[in-house]
Amino acid sequence: MKKIIPLVLALSMLLLTGCEQVSDLIKPKESEEEIATSISEETEKEEETELEEPKTKIVLSKILNMRNEWTIMGDYSIALTKSGKKDRVLLATSARAVNGEMQWDDSQYWTLAVLTDEGAYNLFYQRLQGVVYAEVNEAYIHGIATPVITVYAFSGTDRDIRNYIYDYDEDVFVEDQIFTTRTFSTGGINTIYSTFPEYKPR
Repeated sequence: MKKIIPLVLALSMLLLTGCEQVSDLIKPKESEEEIATSISEETEKEEETELEEPKTKIVLSKILNMRNEWTIMGDYSIALTKSGKKDRVLLATSARAVNGEMQWDDSQYWTLAVLTDEGAYNLFYQRLQGVVYAEVNEAYIHGIATPVITVYAFSGTDRDIRNYIYDYDEDVFVEDQIFTTRTFSTGGINTIYSTFPEYKPR
C-alpha cells in the first residue's frame, strides 16, 4: 500500500504536467496573433487603395489641341453633352496627306476631342510613333443606353485602350483605362505583325 501511494501521486503529477503542456501548445502565441492581425490590416489597406484609385476627368476647354493644317482622320456628330445639341467627335493627326498618301513622320501628334458650341473636351492628346483609332459606342450601363467613346492607341512600343463616358452631373468626361501593355511589359513591346488597316487620306 505504501508503494502504491507514491506511484499514484507520481502518475497524477505527470498527467497534470502533460495537460499543461498540451494546453500551452493549443493556445496561440501573442506574436502569432500580432502577425495575423498585421497581415489582415495590410490586405485591407491594399484593397482600399485599389478601390480609391481616382479616374481622370476632362473638363470643357476654350482651346482645341490641334492646328488647322492637321489631317482629320475621323469626324462624327452625336448628342453627348447636356446641351442637347449635336457635338462633334473629332480625331486628327499632325501627319500630312500629300498626293493621296499619308506622310508619316518618325512620330506625330494625335488628338481626340469632343467639340461643342461652348468649347472642346480634349479627351486624348499624345505624340507617338504609330496610329490612333476611335469608336463611338452605345453601352447599356445599368439598363441605360450610354454613349461611350473608345480610343485605341497603337505605337511601336505600347498598346493603350481607353473609354470616355460623359458625366451629366459634373459636366465632364471620365477616362477609364481599359488596357495597357505597361502592366506586363516594363521594356515596351515590338510589334512584328498586325491586321489593323492603314489609314488612307479622307
